[in-house]
Amino acid sequence: MPTENQPDRDRTAHIRNQGIFLTLSAVVNGLQWQLYPADFKTEEGTFSVYLYAINREHAAAILLELKETAVLRDGDLVGITRND
Repeated sequence: MPTENQPDRDRTAHIRNQGIFLTLSAVVNGLQWQLYPADFKTEEGTFSVYLYAINREHAAAILLELKETAVLRDGDLVGITRND
């Protein structure tokens, strides 16, 4: 049994082995949202994030909004759940 400061090793290992799968498009309220990649460069290399948007211009607007307002959440990602 893990203590407060010790991770649950089985759960952590299981999450590390899971993949995150994104559909290329999704219909929401009758509108088709497509997946758009956005790349960014750091000293460690080039990385990507993915955005759902209605079209390329919409994706660019979302990316701009992210640049202006995004903050890193507290804590680590421990799982992915669906919200539909």
